[in-house]
Amino acid sequence: MELGEPDASGRRRPVPIEGSETILDVDMVISAISQQADIGFIEKEPEKEAITITRWNTFDNDPETLQCSVPYLFTGGDVATGPSLVVTAIGGGRRAARSIHQYITGEEVKGAPKSLRNRHIQESLFTSVPGVTKTQRTPMPELPVKERIHSMIEVDQVITEDDAKHESGRCLNCCRVCYNPDTDTLTIAPDMDSAQNKKNAA
Repeated sequence: MELGEPDASGRRRPVPIEGSETILDVDMVISAISQQADIGFIEKEPEKEAITITRWNTFDNDPETLQCSVPYLFTGGDVATGPSLVVTAIGGGRRAARSIHQYITGEEVKGAPKSLRNRHIQESLFTSVPGVTKTQRTPMPELPVKERIHSMIEVDQVITEDDAKHESGRCLNCCRVCYNPDTDTLTIAPDMDSAQNKKNAA
């Protein structure tokens, strides 16, 4: 394959190189090229024409409520996002459950008021916080290139016990909780619930 000419979005897609085919004598071929959602089951649905499908063969939905073009249909996970992380699917399930509850109870289906989708937590007003020392993240050790190209050993290795202890001691609340002794105020990111606020403030 080689990169072809840029398309309308400016992306250069791979195209076959003519005459570059290779014939191999094999006993078995296991096809494992990418992933995609299997939504063939909607062919049996009476309202299939009303269900909007994206060009990536996934269900189109509202990313906040996960409600589809058919109001009673809610989707999340790979069938809506395409191949992604488990944590993304879990988050989608939680948002979908909230929207489904709103729908079946006759409420307006709308996203959470404190949703962080596409919005970063507001940065701290302070350049430093007394008692908190800035430390660098432990780099993930990797198998050297000369070794990885001749083996099936996992490239990403694991950090040592000492590095793990170092990581656990780093402040993970940066930009979430900061106390300003000059104004006697506590700055807390808006997504944290009151119980967590009290815990972190303490």
